[in-house]
Amino acid sequence: MALKNYFELLNQPQTFAVDSLSLENAYQTLMARFHPDRFVNAPIVEKRVAEQVSVRINEAYQTIKAPLARAQYLCSLKGLNVQERRPMPPAVLMKQMDWHEMLEAALATGDDGRMYDLKEEVTNERQMLLTQLQDAFDVKKDDAMALELTRELMFVEKLLLNIQR
Repeated sequence: MALKNYFELLNQPQTFAVDSLSLENAYQTLMARFHPDRFVNAPIVEKRVAEQVSVRINEAYQTIKAPLARAQYLCSLKGLNVQERRPMPPAVLMKQMDWHEMLEAALATGDDGRMYDLKEEVTNERQMLLTQLQDAFDVKKDDAMALELTRELMFVEKLLLNIQR
């Protein structure tokens, strides 16, 4: 099996929008073919190849399935570094600071209502970012916008994890 990018490996279009059913079917088909359990009685070289291929299939599936990982991967395929130290737009920074203050206040007071409101607000922001990412990657083909939106989504996802703890 030639080394392919994750989208090619799973026979999916290289877009932010994903057909979940198609992705799942491609994953199941490939795993049925390359799962290491099918190679129990095979020569050691074939076993190792099957293990390596199944690991790559799993990595591809997990990456494409998760919106943030998919956005980061699409950026990397375009040569864009989402980890690059660049200033965020001031409006984004202000929103981040406000949310952190809200989180700290809710944690300090044990206010479940405030925590719920914050989670809802950040979840809505996440959904809006996902819509904007699909537009940036798939419609406008705007790499700079996709990169900035991906960086913003990274923050939102991290904040949601902190809220859910």
